[in-house]
Amino acid sequence: MPIQKQPVNINFLQGLDTKTDPYQVSVGNFLSLTNSVFDKVGRLTKRNGFSNLTSLPNDTTSYLTTFNGDLQAIGDSFLTYSPNQTAWIDKGSIYPITLSTMPLIRNSVDQVQADIAINNGLICTVYTETPTISPSFKYAVADATTGQNIVEPTVLPNANASYGFPKVFSLGNYFLIIYTTGTTSYNLVGIAVSAINPTIPVTTITLATNYQPYPYSAYDGAIYNNSLYLAYNGSGTSGVKMVIVTAQLQVSGTYILDASHQGIDISVSADTTNNLIWVFYYNGTTAYVLAVTPNVIPFLAPQTVFSNPNVQNITSTVLNGKLTFFYEIINNYTYDSSIPTHYVEANTLSNTGQLGTAYVAVRSVGLASKAFIVNSTIYFLATYQSPYQPTYFLIDGSTSTQSNPIVVARLAYQNGGGYLMNGLPNVPISGITAYIPYLYKDLIASVNKNTNVPAGSQVAGIYSQTGVNLVKFEFTNDAIFSTEIGSNLNLTGGFLWMYDGYLPVEQNFFLYPDSVEATWSTSGGSIHAQPDGSTNTNAYFYQVTYEWTDNQGNAFRSAPSIPISVTTTGSGTTGSITVNVPTLRLTYKISSPLKIVIYRWSVAQQSYYQVTSITVPELNNTTIDSISYVDTLSDSSILGNNLIYTTGGVVEDVGAPSSSILTLFDDRLWLVDAEDPNLLWYSKQVIEGTPVEMSDLFTYYVAPSTGAQGSTGSITALSPMDDKLIIFKEDAIYYINGSGPDNTGANSGYPTSPIFITSTVGCTNPASIVIMQDGLMFQSNKGIWLLGRDLSTAYIGAAVEQYNSYTVTSALNIPATNQIRFSLSSGVTLMYDYFVHQWGTFEGIPAVSGTLYQELHTIVNQYGQVSQETAGVYLDGSNPVLMSFTTSWLNVAGLRGYIRAYWFYLLGTYLSPHKLQVGVAYDYDSSTYQGTLINPTNYGGYYGSDPYYGGNGATPYGGPSNIEQWRIFLQRQRCRSFQITIQEVFDPSYGTVAGPGLTLSGLNCIVGVKKGYAPIPQQNTVG
Repeated sequence: MPIQKQPVNINFLQGLDTKTDPYQVSVGNFLSLTNSVFDKVGRLTKRNGFSNLTSLPNDTTSYLTTFNGDLQAIGDSFLTYSPNQTAWIDKGSIYPITLSTMPLIRNSVDQVQADIAINNGLICTVYTETPTISPSFKYAVADATTGQNIVEPTVLPNANASYGFPKVFSLGNYFLIIYTTGTTSYNLVGIAVSAINPTIPVTTITLATNYQPYPYSAYDGAIYNNSLYLAYNGSGTSGVKMVIVTAQLQVSGTYILDASHQGIDISVSADTTNNLIWVFYYNGTTAYVLAVTPNVIPFLAPQTVFSNPNVQNITSTVLNGKLTFFYEIINNYTYDSSIPTHYVEANTLSNTGQLGTAYVAVRSVGLASKAFIVNSTIYFLATYQSPYQPTYFLIDGSTSTQSNPIVVARLAYQNGGGYLMNGLPNVPISGITAYIPYLYKDLIASVNKNTNVPAGSQVAGIYSQTGVNLVKFEFTNDAIFSTEIGSNLNLTGGFLWMYDGYLPVEQNFFLYPDSVEATWSTSGGSIHAQPDGSTNTNAYFYQVTYEWTDNQGNAFRSAPSIPISVTTTGSGTTGSITVNVPTLRLTYKISSPLKIVIYRWSVAQQSYYQVTSITVPELNNTTIDSISYVDTLSDSSILGNNLIYTTGGVVEDVGAPSSSILTLFDDRLWLVDAEDPNLLWYSKQVIEGTPVEMSDLFTYYVAPSTGAQGSTGSITALSPMDDKLIIFKEDAIYYINGSGPDNTGANSGYPTSPIFITSTVGCTNPASIVIMQDGLMFQSNKGIWLLGRDLSTAYIGAAVEQYNSYTVTSALNIPATNQIRFSLSSGVTLMYDYFVHQWGTFEGIPAVSGTLYQELHTIVNQYGQVSQETAGVYLDGSNPVLMSFTTSWLNVAGLRGYIRAYWFYLLGTYLSPHKLQVGVAYDYDSSTYQGTLINPTNYGGYYGSDPYYGGNGATPYGGPSNIEQWRIFLQRQRCRSFQITIQEVFDPSYGTVAGPGLTLSGLNCIVGVKKGYAPIPQQNTVG
């Protein structure tokens, strides 16, 4: 009986399917579908091309966004695009960075010093502990990722815990811990803890028997060529010496570096450019630098680099063959010598001995770490000491000056450990990540800081105990996120950045005014000593704020200072009050300087009224430590002046913490605290004409576990959906709803704890979240999922599962289409059409970031090339956009059926010159067996492009139409299955640019079934 021919129709109603076994993908689905869109149901049409805009002036930008409709590009610099000039305008530097923290040491006593080393995925912490009886040196080893203890805190044997303070270095397969022993004569000893198996007994080695310790760092080392070069202060007047410790723990003889000068504080740096070891040391009045070769042969003789008797810490590092060194100078406010305010100076020295010019790198802080280098930039951690807001700041040591201080990150706000009196910790570097231990105040005593009535006696300090934390800084451009609210673009980073169209600066202020003092004088003013007519000598209180107006006219105000009282004297007399206020020396608000605004409360007028001038304000100056303002105004003359903004119980504003996750909800900015990823911060409600105002009183805690659900981890992403804020974790989803508190913190409608949705799936990538008609699409560790508006979850990305291993770099809902586009780290873009509920892919437009600019999809690639989707253009830059697809395996008689495949028809519409490469594979072997090139000749022009009927050059009646149809015979007809691949080809010899090519409407395959099973070779038969 002859085989009955039958058609197998393949209408292009379906999209990709990479979830199903490729041998069993349904007829109509594709195994690959590239550069096609479903603009008509059942038809494949070529996507638009992306035309190049002006490339970025550097290739470090990895994030595109918009502000006020203008295109912005953010990396190491903040760039804005000028379409009229077709140029990028540099608006200043910005520092994309993420930070995370982890506790290292916590117990019931103080830790006053710490150092770390990282080796083989472990972190060794050495520290000085000060219990009530006596100090002690200890070490502990933990997993560097989880913090899980491997070796519990252990006392260092025979340590003299009054001097020297321990340090640790990663040397070969060991943690080499160095510390002081002895009581009348001192030794430097080391114990080697195996980084392979840290629980085995330690090895003790003697490094120096003639060591003279000091409270600072009278020894230091640097690793070079897998050896530790250890410089130390010799006993008596023997000067600075050095020993070398190899990775096998062999100790060299002693080298004398400088027999004439002591080194009570020492910093050692390795110079891989010049093949040198630099030693920077300070003897209590004068500092010196010398350099030796790796064989400790003198290269640069000891050279005086500065003289100053008030230096507390020193550090140095080498960049491009030049030593850069920093030193912390002890300083006090001129109006009160009991209040310290240190600053850091810097200088450089070349390998030829050329000394640079010393300059103040940053004021109001001291050193809190050794200097280190990441991406050819020098950094150091700095510490701000204050009774109320001790804080750490990461400083760009390469460019920071007192007139332009460069703060990269802020952490441990109000919980910092203050000035370091016992030496600086090492900073291990791994690629673009730096690890720094720091002291953290973990026992908090309450303080009365009521800003609406005069405060009583203030507690001198609000903390009583310190522990050791670890901060991990990752210098990456891959974690920038932004959102526009309050007429500003708010950006994540080492602190919350804001951009007002002029310059990127810190949102709000890093610090509020503290250490404010006021004194009474009976001359020179109209202030009554007793304004209430009584003998009250504490009749006046002052508060101070930093205030600044941005380019949009928004007024930003810091938290007010602690209220200070003034003791007046002289019954019935008048006088003046001098108010001394520290300047804000850490700020980006310099070109448009901030104001220092002073408010006064009196017994007679019990509100805080502004006393400083509005028309001639007191301006901030980062190059000085404080200003003095003489208040001469009577109570009656300030009546009606501005009231302090916290009047009526309004919550004070503070600078927001570091974050890499932010969003908008309830007309507020929300972000996740990088130091506590279980804590959400949210702003006051933003109304017309007000900026974003954050407060540490407006936070929302999300517990890391939910009872029987177990730990769900920390927050990984946020997104609004309808009346809810969706809170994502890696393996769970929650939400909150309602309206938040008013500006006094009262009347909050948020639930006391977030409402659990599911632990089936969570979000691992905030850049992947996109809103569409059915809900939120997002990337999880299971692929792309959908959270429906009914809070159900669905694996919407199953069809593109083969791309799950790639990171989504941007996710956009494209206007004027039904498309959601996910750019992937592989360079492929996934396209989901939510009308036909099908997937496809775009190739040729790799993107590290994307945004909507002028309602068009705009991307930037890793080379800084910016391009934008352009309707009617079918080039990506200069490369033609080409359609292609591969069908499923067509096994119409079943997986092992036996068929005869005769030919297939292809139907489409011809739009512009092109060729088609047709490939046919057989029997589940994807290697192309048959290849055919089709060269259409029926070009009739774009639809509508011909002249009118009968006009000159019109296609004659009966000529070729725009219908494109082909019959392709199969060269191997007897088979179990076959698969068709169509690839558009553009030939430059056409003399035109690539055009729309064609549309494709379907395939019609003519086959016949021979029988339900196919023959199989004998060698594949058993049994």
